[in-house]
Amino acid sequence: MSAATTGDGAADGSGAADRGVAEGVYRFGTRRINWYVLEADDGLTVVDAGLPAHWPQLGDWLDANDYGFDDVEALVLTHADADHVGFARKLADRNVPVYCHPEDLSHLRGHPQGAPGWFYRNLWRPAFLVYAVELVRDGITSVEPLPDAEPLADGETLPIPGEPRVLFAPGHTPGSCALVVEDRDALLCGDVLATRNIFTGREGDPQLLGPADEDHEEARASLARLEGLGTVTLLPGHGSPWRGEIETALDLAR
Repeated sequence: MSAATTGDGAADGSGAADRGVAEGVYRFGTRRINWYVLEADDGLTVVDAGLPAHWPQLGDWLDANDYGFDDVEALVLTHADADHVGFARKLADRNVPVYCHPEDLSHLRGHPQGAPGWFYRNLWRPAFLVYAVELVRDGITSVEPLPDAEPLADGETLPIPGEPRVLFAPGHTPGSCALVVEDRDALLCGDVLATRNIFTGREGDPQLLGPADEDHEEARASLARLEGLGTVTLLPGHGSPWRGEIETALDLAR
C-alpha cells in the first residue's frame, strides 16, 4: 500500500511514496513529528495523533487504500504531549476509543498555557526554531482537550488491531509508554526514545530527548523497561526508523 510522503512543509498528504516502515505499520506526519497506523485483519489502530494539520493525511490514506473511518478501531497515545494529541478529539468525536496512561490524563484534559522554559531557552538554535515554527503552523495552539480516555496498564496487551503490548516507561512525561507489536518486531516508542535530535535536527542513533524530558533521570532509568525485546524496528515520535538489537539501542541512548 502506498500514499503520500512527508517533508518540511505542512502535513497535507501531497506527493507519493510508500509509507510502510514495518509489516503492516505505516508512518505519517512530517520528518520532525511522527504518528503511525497499524493494519490488521480486524481493522486499524492509530498510534499518536500528531498535530491538527496532519488530520487530512489519515483521510487521504484511508481513501487511497479502500478503508473508511469506521475501520479505525482505536487511537493509542504513547503520551499526552500536544504534538501527539493533535487530532485525537476528531477521532473521539467519531466514537473511536482513545487510550492513554492515567498519569498523563491531566495533560490530555487541558494542555498548559504557554510552552515550558526549555522550549524558549532553545529558540536560538536554527534547527529548533524551524521545529517550533512547524509546531505553531500545524496547530499546536489549537489542540482540543479530551475529558477522559481508556487506561493503559503496564504489560497489558490491548484488545485492538495489532494487539500492541504496553510498556510503561515514564520520564519524558509521567505517563509515557512504548508499544510492542510482537509479531512484527515493531517498537512504537513515542518519546521514550528518538532518532532525531529536535534541538540540532540531526538524525542518527537512538537517544533520549534530554532537556525535553520532564524528568530526565527517570526517562533514563525507564530504558531498563525495554530490555530483552531482541531485534526490533524502532519507530519513534521524532526521527526515522531504526532497526537492530534493542540492547544496542539502549546502550547508544545511555
